[in-house]
Amino acid sequence: MNKGIKVSLLGTGIEAIGILGDVFHHLNIGLETPEGLITPYHLTIFAGFLINFVGVIITQFTSRKN
Repeated sequence: MNKGIKVSLLGTGIEAIGILGDVFHHLNIGLETPEGLITPYHLTIFAGFLINFVGVIITQFTSRKN
């Protein structure tokens, strides 16, 4: 398996953990609260997205060599 795909899978796993945490968080506080978008769960989702994106870039550059 390509290194970029492994990185993307890691990012997807981190996103999934962040989404699950966010769902439970919203079940506890509700959906319509004045809470901002900068929560630990949203930051986890964003970090997973960035890692996923880096994996796509790695895959793109390694496939150009072949």
